[in-house]
Amino acid sequence: MYEPKSAQFLVLGNTLAASMTVLALSKTLPKNTKIIWVKPITSCPSEVLYGGITSPEAYQFNLLLGITEPQLILETDTTFSFGTHFTHWGNHNRDWMQCFHLPFAATAGVELHHFMTRHGASLGDFLISSQAALQGTFAHPPTDNLQSPLSRAEYGYHFDPAQWSGMFAKQIDMNRIDVIDADTIKINQSLNHIDYVQLKDGTKLEADLYIDCSGTSSQLLGSLENDFVQQRTVNITKETQTTSATGPACRLISGSESGWRSVTPLRAQNQIVSLFESSIENQQEGCQLITLGHRKEAWKGNCLGIGHAAYALEPITPAAYILLKKDIERFLELLPVNYETQIERQEYNRRYQDDITHAELFHQAIYAGQREVGYPDSEKLDRKLSQYLHRGIVANYDFEPFNQQDWSILHAGLGRIPKRYDRMAEQVDFEQTQKNLDRMRAGIAHLAASMPAHHLYLEKFTTYLRNSEKHG
Repeated sequence: MYEPKSAQFLVLGNTLAASMTVLALSKTLPKNTKIIWVKPITSCPSEVLYGGITSPEAYQFNLLLGITEPQLILETDTTFSFGTHFTHWGNHNRDWMQCFHLPFAATAGVELHHFMTRHGASLGDFLISSQAALQGTFAHPPTDNLQSPLSRAEYGYHFDPAQWSGMFAKQIDMNRIDVIDADTIKINQSLNHIDYVQLKDGTKLEADLYIDCSGTSSQLLGSLENDFVQQRTVNITKETQTTSATGPACRLISGSESGWRSVTPLRAQNQIVSLFESSIENQQEGCQLITLGHRKEAWKGNCLGIGHAAYALEPITPAAYILLKKDIERFLELLPVNYETQIERQEYNRRYQDDITHAELFHQAIYAGQREVGYPDSEKLDRKLSQYLHRGIVANYDFEPFNQQDWSILHAGLGRIPKRYDRMAEQVDFEQTQKNLDRMRAGIAHLAASMPAHHLYLEKFTTYLRNSEKHG
């Protein structure tokens, strides 16, 4: 951290990114570093870009910040998620479950998807998280029975960003920070350097580092010369629908010619988000016009943008949550050691740019061959698709936010079938393998059907947690 006896960080935003960043900093920075949180009173509309879904990494990351799963279940409307169920997608009305899953089992050193190609099987039939989500059932993966197919499943959460933001904020030691409620600020900057932030009452706040968590308004980072790489502009609406029972452990995305509609099941309510291309007229109340894309640099001068202040990605995957987690982890790793931050800034931006490129790559792959939405040609995506379609190779770049399972499931869901499979698969007898696959498919289907319904599991789990609290 800074060598001088004292330093000052200023965080701006009333967002999930702000709450998580302030909490992380309060737990990490030395006591002689002052943290100021300038918190607008109004909520941030771009929180809709989280899509209401996390990746499985949320469990461990929350624990590092002092948030347990029981807290999520007892204090918010959070539900469990095996992933996203896509329907009516693209030119061929594709239907598949983009689920979370640990690395697939290999046979004789050959990965599972090669046997899918050899036997003309559907990958989703062999993934317990996919089958359970489609059946509407859920259970925690067991840790004491690694032979169970359920032990290979992974899960994230369906969540409300405002609720999570409040929960993280409650964990902050308020003796460590100064919170200032202010909806209106003025930024004084020169030569891509923020000199100070001025409040409505004239108070000037100076900091060694300004951290922008203001959402897509990007009030701090956007005030500096920092090109925004635009992908496209979309219309987004959000509404809440009360339900009699919690929905399945998956988000539902239904495609259309003009965009898509997602239904995210929270406790006894659904969060519904609709996205329309900007060329489509949409007069719905509450419609937001959002420009998707990213800033070339997330760390410019003495200002760092975290979360949607640096990028706005389509909420079609958990990418927004994944990148927010990576932003905070990267920043904590690269906390400046003195007032000259050039080295830390360069490394932060290098990794940030890689993360953005690879997240957008996965989004582009969802649309490739399905519908044109204005993505530029990508040599990296062409390489990935050609390698897979030629011989079933799932090519990966370093530290991608989406792993090999994510890509394999996406390829299978969109009907991408390799021309060839790994010839090493032929060392395993075809008929015996077919019998094994039939048995595995039937066993997973039976297990998925025998698990409790997601809403019943949540009810019993909540009762168990409350009883545990009462009895200490």
